[in-house]
Parts: sequence; structure tokens; C-alpha cells
Amino acid sequence: MLSFVSIKKLQFLFLSLLVLVLSSLAFANGPLSVPDRIPIRGSFPEEEGDSFHFVILGDKTSGGEELWDLFDQAVDSINLLAPDFVITTGDHIPGHMEERGQWDLEWAEYWEHAERLQCPLILTPGNHDISNIQCHQFWLDDFGASYFQFIWKDCLFLILNTEEERFDGRGPRWEAMMQFAEQTLDKEKDRSHTFLFFHKPMWDDPRFLRDWLRILHSLGDRAFTAVAGHEHYLSVSRHEGNLLMVMNATAAGVRDSEVKEFGGFHAFAPVTVRNGKAHVSIMEPDGTIHSVDVSPASFRKKINNAVVFPDADDPDFSDPDFFHTGSFVLLKNPFEKEISVRLVVQALEASGWTLKRDMTKAPWSVDPDDGNASVEVRLQPGEEERIDLAAQAPYEKIGTPPVLHLEVEYDGYWLKKEVMSMEEENALPLYPAKAWKMVPSWQQTEAFIIGDIDVSQLPDNPEKANPWFVKALGPEKGYEKEAVYADGQRWHRAESCARGLINLNGLLGTLDLAATFSSSRIFSPAAQLTHGIMYADNFAQLYLNGVLVEEGQALRGPSPFVYVPLRLEEGWNTLSIKTVNNRGDWFLRFLVADPKNNLKIDSW
Repeated sequence: MLSFVSIKKLQFLFLSLLVLVLSSLAFANGPLSVPDRIPIRGSFPEEEGDSFHFVILGDKTSGGEELWDLFDQAVDSINLLAPDFVITTGDHIPGHMEERGQWDLEWAEYWEHAERLQCPLILTPGNHDISNIQCHQFWLDDFGASYFQFIWKDCLFLILNTEEERFDGRGPRWEAMMQFAEQTLDKEKDRSHTFLFFHKPMWDDPRFLRDWLRILHSLGDRAFTAVAGHEHYLSVSRHEGNLLMVMNATAAGVRDSEVKEFGGFHAFAPVTVRNGKAHVSIMEPDGTIHSVDVSPASFRKKINNAVVFPDADDPDFSDPDFFHTGSFVLLKNPFEKEISVRLVVQALEASGWTLKRDMTKAPWSVDPDDGNASVEVRLQPGEEERIDLAAQAPYEKIGTPPVLHLEVEYDGYWLKKEVMSMEEENALPLYPAKAWKMVPSWQQTEAFIIGDIDVSQLPDNPEKANPWFVKALGPEKGYEKEAVYADGQRWHRAESCARGLINLNGLLGTLDLAATFSSSRIFSPAAQLTHGIMYADNFAQLYLNGVLVEEGQALRGPSPFVYVPLRLEEGWNTLSIKTVNNRGDWFLRFLVADPKNNLKIDSW
């Protein structure tokens, strides 16, 4: 399959499938050095002088479908600035369609408001705009290139498409874009400044870190500014003095916060370039101006990574009826101000787990409507406190842990911690954090196309949801070097790219209504019970030594994370995990607990 062909054997493919741009995408008489099919609406002004101004417009869709008045206000404020052009960070429409008619309707609504701009508008594609192969083709038909470059007043603008992986992962299509980027950066290395745009922040997304290192290598020591969207919250950092900015939304879904450091507000970004130096500011739709550093990435990272530390003592499996955890959370205040921390344990009743304490006693409280347990703790700067969360449940409920959520009160406002499912586990801990190990590399099958999935039948009736959930396909037994399955599927080596993350988009492309298998081996010196923790977008089933582990299927039950019992035999044990994709992105995360530090994981 193309996804796994060595890039050394790939022919350089450069935009071979692009079609002619619509006649409405017009340019002035040659002020730009550009490919002639970039996605631009409007005409550039005459190129006069050395300095110039442009505006970065944030994401519009995903949670902000009713916020057009706010978008219009932003457009009116931008018009008062009279920039040379505006460039977006992607996600202009809700997208995720396969039909041309719906695509046309959603873009018509967008243009009804965006055409109020009195300057050219350049589009960066987002995952809502190009959510599948059909939308990719619609984009090419209507707007032209999905990645491109142009020169404006001796500055290079390089716009890449993080959704180009939807065809064949890191295969020929993706490699063509990366080679385009590398060759462009080499050819234009003497430009006074380089601007990079892509929808997903490649420098901070585990699926793109290898690609980002390639770009950094090509950038060398030149001055650059990198801009992304996708996350809807402003987050600013620097690489060797060069600005890295995750742009906040412009009328998309945001949990508004008065704590500007958290980045939870709507804005756009005016940019002035003088003598090759870029000066960026942040402006709210009503005209309020902030420094570009108003929302430092370090602040969000403290909220997300430096306040709560879930952990556990070794679990107790000696009780024949219930397992017992030694779960706890260490809370820390990394700020110079006093904070409050609200810890919430969700899905307690649905999970079948019970916290081993009298929940009627302070400081805990229980919501009578949903049964969630919560506690608030006040911490002075530098202060720490341990919150015990010991729990128990019958063994058949071990796979459905409650979910942990966190909020931090800072300057009188509550900030909700971001759920980072690709990098962390927000389930109630079962084992000590240090016990979890990742599989560095797997054997991966090419995809099986399985047809429609009735998600209303999940998690209780997988066979009714789709017979392929119970149909034997062959790879359940694990990796067999020369095996070829029903439609020619074979095994290929695949590496994990983060904390147990298998990026299936990057391996196989985006395949709707499909399944694939990931296989590895674990050596145990003696028969023993341990567990894996599994998360899948969308669903997963784990087979141990060819047998489905019924208790721990990731079919979207009370928790998105599943603890899978692994009853290991003495010697080598074969894992095979079937990941099933409904629609859109897909990935798998898996870690195995090694509390005795005596397991060996095969790296193939």
C-alpha cells in the first residue's frame, strides 16, 4: 500500500491533480511571484514601498456557527485597518460532507460575510474544510492549490496543508508537499522574512513533529514566523526568537475567559512588516488591542500539565470479588498567585467504580443529578496537596474507569484544563504512572473496508452496529510475516509517534468505514495479570493470543479510556488491536502496565 512505500522510491509529484481555479480568483497585474492557482479571493493592491500590512483571521467554524455578528464586527474592524491582504488559519465551514450541494451551501454562507472584506482573502485549508477525499477535491475544483507559496515585498509566504495526509498518510501525496516546502525554502532562502501557515500546529502536535523537524532543518537560521489555528485558543511561544503562534478563533467555538493569558477570547492578528521584521499584535473584534504575548503558551501548559498529577499505588487484586486501587492526585500551584483547583470525578455510577470514602463528608460533594464527585482545594504559590481517590469495583467493570477533569480558578475566573487525549490519560489511575510503557513500533495491516456503522448500537451490540466487529478477518491472530488477507492486505512496520500514539491518518490516510490491525508481542517470564490502557478514534478491540478480551473493548462506553485485562502466559504473548474508523480522523493509543518491570516488548 502506498502509505508504507519508502519515500526514497517515490517520484516527486507536484500538484498533478489540481484543476483550474475559478475565474473569480483574480490577481492584479503581476505584483506577486506565485503559482497561478492559489486560493485567493480578490485583487492585490499595487506593490509600493517596502513595508506592508496584513491580517491573520482565525478559525470560523466548530462551535461558532451562530456567531456571524461577531465575525462581521471583526471584518468591519479589519477594513478600518486597510491591510494589503488577509490570510486565514483554516476551518471556514462546518464541512465533513461528501455531497457537493452541502459544500456549496456552506461556502455560500461563508462568502456572504467574508466578501465584506475590502482586500484580498487568502485561504489556508483546515480539517473541517478538507475532512475527507471528497472535500479535498471540492477544494481543488473551487479554490485551486491546497498548499502553495507566494512572495510579497521580499517576504516568503509558505502555506502548507496538514490535511494532505488524508490520501495516503505519509505516502507520495504528503511527500510531494514536504518536498515542495523544502525546495521552496531552499530557493527563497535569501528573502527578508519567511511566514509559515498551516492549520494544525505542527510544532506542538505529536502527529507532525517529525515533519516539523524537516521544516526547521530547511529554515536554517533565517528569521521566520509560524502561524496555525485549529485549537481556537491563542497560544504564543518562540523557537530561537522566532514567533510560533496558535491563533485564537474569530467567531468559532471558544470558552470565553477574562483571563487573557489563557487565550480564551475571539480575535484576529494585524501584522506590520518593516525592513524584513514582523510586528504582530492581537485585536479583538471591537478593536481592543493586546500584545502578541498576551497569551503565552507557558501559561496554558501550566494549566494543562503542571497543576494536577494523577498517580496510584499498586492495585490490590487479592479480593476475589473486587479489585482495589490506590489512586490519588498530587495537586501543585506553579503560579505566583493563589489558585483554587476543582477536581471532578465523572461517570462514577455508569462506570461501576466506587470511591472508597464517605462522600457525604467535606470537602467532597456529590451532584445528586449526575452522581459526579468533586472537591475544591485552595493552594498558595508553590504549595502542594495530595488528594486520595482510592476506588473499588467488581472485576467485570475494570475496563470502564471514571473520568478525571480539572478546573483552575485564577484571578477569580475558572479555567478548564484542556483534554489532551493523544498525550495523556484522564481516567482514574489504576497503576503507578511510572508503570506504563509504550510499544515503540508495531506491525500494521493495510485497511479493510467494512461499510456503514450504526453507532446507536454501541457499545452494547457491536454485531448489530456492524458485523465486522465480530467477523474473523485473520489478523486477530497477530503478525504473520508473509500473510495476505482477503483483499490483499499485508503487514508493514509502523512506529508510535508519541506516548503510545499510532497516527493512522499518517499511516493509511483518512479512510471512512474502515478497520486496521496493530500487532506486537510481549514477553513475560511467568504467567501474570496486568492491564493495558487503550483509547481509539473511533473504536478498538484487543485480541490477546488470538482471543478477544471481552472486558476491555473501546466501543465508547462511560469512559473513552479502557483498561484491558492482559492475562499473560509465560513466554511470548501476541497482541493484535483492531481499530475501526467511522468517519474522519482516526488513531489508536495503547500503553501496557509493567509494575514488576519484568516485561519485554518486541520492537520488531
